[in-house]
Amino acid sequence: MLILGSSSARRKELLESASIAFELVPNGFDERSVIYNDDPEDYCQTLALKKAEYLLDKYPNKVILTADTIVEIEGDILGKPKDAFEAIEMLNRLNEKRHRVYTGVCIVNGNQSDVFFESASVTFKKISSLDIESYVKTKEPMDKAGAYAIQGIGSKFIEAYEGDFHTIMGLPLKTVLKKLEAFGIYPNL
Repeated sequence: MLILGSSSARRKELLESASIAFELVPNGFDERSVIYNDDPEDYCQTLALKKAEYLLDKYPNKVILTADTIVEIEGDILGKPKDAFEAIEMLNRLNEKRHRVYTGVCIVNGNQSDVFFESASVTFKKISSLDIESYVKTKEPMDKAGAYAIQGIGSKFIEAYEGDFHTIMGLPLKTVLKKLEAFGIYPNL
């Protein structure tokens, strides 16, 4: 049985859409305990690994899947906004700019582990202050890295993206499915 160590509705939906059987376990790891080291690739992988390690003692005989998505712009990391003010700040920062989204993933059991990441670039259109404020009032940005959801209302801000859509959503599904096979986890078809 696979343990999805996440409270992300998007990751849950993606695994369900792929017919993967799993148990959803919210992860209590404090992401703020990991210091950003100016390397977004390493940072997102470290966060995913630490989340998995947090659950490994509790589920030693299970395969655990964890992930963490970050937005990087101009060398800075945008995580989940703490409040509406920070969400507005983030969206203003992304306005009319290109940024990168990184999703780090860890798949682990007692005997083996695989930690990897994928990234994609996203370019925002010009967004009015009114559109940003209206969007933040929907509450959609509040649990999303960079304060937007590409698969939700926030899609109206996207001018273009390059890379895997699911990576931007929070789980590079094609790669995850392939790597889960090494752990004996397959879709229920």
